[in-house]
Amino acid sequence: MRYMFGCICVLALGVMPMVGCSDPQGPGGSGGSAGTAGAAGAGGTAGTGGTDLCEGVECNDGNECTEDTCTDGVCGNPAVENGTACGGGAANCQSGSCAGMFVCTEQGIRDAIAVGGGPHRFDCDGPTTVTTEAEIVIDKDVILDGEGELTVDGKLEHRVFVVETGFEAGLRGIEATGGGLLVAHSDRGAGISNSGTLTLTNSTVSGNTAVGIVNSGTLTLTNSTVSEHPEPGILNSGTMALTNSTVSGNIGAGIVNSGTMALTNSTVSGNPATGIFNKGGTLTLTNSTVSGNPAVGIFNRSGTLTLTNSTVSGSVTGDIGDPLSGETAPSTTTTTNSLVDGRCNGNGDFLSTGYNIESPGDTCGFDPDVTDQVNVSAEDLKLGPLADNGGPTMTHALLPGSVAIDVIPTDMCEADKDQRGFPRDSMCDVGAFEVQP
Repeated sequence: MRYMFGCICVLALGVMPMVGCSDPQGPGGSGGSAGTAGAAGAGGTAGTGGTDLCEGVECNDGNECTEDTCTDGVCGNPAVENGTACGGGAANCQSGSCAGMFVCTEQGIRDAIAVGGGPHRFDCDGPTTVTTEAEIVIDKDVILDGEGELTVDGKLEHRVFVVETGFEAGLRGIEATGGGLLVAHSDRGAGISNSGTLTLTNSTVSGNTAVGIVNSGTLTLTNSTVSEHPEPGILNSGTMALTNSTVSGNIGAGIVNSGTMALTNSTVSGNPATGIFNKGGTLTLTNSTVSGNPAVGIFNRSGTLTLTNSTVSGSVTGDIGDPLSGETAPSTTTTTNSLVDGRCNGNGDFLSTGYNIESPGDTCGFDPDVTDQVNVSAEDLKLGPLADNGGPTMTHALLPGSVAIDVIPTDMCEADKDQRGFPRDSMCDVGAFEVQP
């Protein structure tokens, strides 16, 4: 801070002549001679007249893989040199984040979470199952990478992973299994319970004793599988997105959604009860397949369902809800460029925006006088069985001669690729599968 001084007149040993007093702070630092620069503050640079713009500025970002600097009052946090030890020596800095190899044990996983950051890898000697004594709580922003070799098992005694509110986590190449139901937990999540922000990539949630995943936060699944649970595979009341993923073999429904959910290039199949139960939520399927769910393919109760370039082999039910629970609004199902190999039931609203096919009946509100096809026989539909036709998920191929081939004009295709990631043709096919030239 610049201090201004006035002139002081000094009278000594009697009457002395008035002496003009110059500003003791020259262009340099306080107390310095004229022209001498003032000293810079800690971590800062010298300011004009000794002003330290960094005084009182806190630049510590809490990351041991960045430097904490201040210049002219502006903080900077450049990355330290790659390879710098961090996390107590268990890892090293890479591009400004603490990342490295942790021991392939329960304690190693907990140590990686305590460090935060990442991605953290684990020194697993091939495929390794780590059994845990208690649920693993993620209360740091962290990324854990099992590289496809790490299975975390709850021993049927407790949940496997819990992501707490306010934290961002990533699980890569990890299987969560053996989660047991704790009655004290109202979310009933035996595999993964997320109330924060979680990204699950190249991972599997399977064989837990209750729900596979319970999400009340924000959850993204990519190239992942949720399977083999006695209750729903996924119970979502938050925001959720599935891409290139599979939900199968879950007895209590594949998915129960009361929040916002989007499926892209994904398959929901082989769930003995219901494939997807949209319980008053907002559900969007694009380039996706629902198949082989014996009871109901999709049950839309007082919710909003949008099908685009998708295939449903099974029924689609719309309902006005349950008055006892206060859900009395009619459901709305909007279908575009999609194929229903089954029927539409219930008293919800069914809307078509064109280029849809229903086989074998006429129950979905499609309009054959415009661009839709109804009452299409199985012999004309020629829909192949659910199979691996390439791509990350199972699909129904369109066999040669299918009436679903080359139906949709290019400008109405909606998606330039099919569920498998293969390009759409100049005239697109109806449903999730595009026959290649």
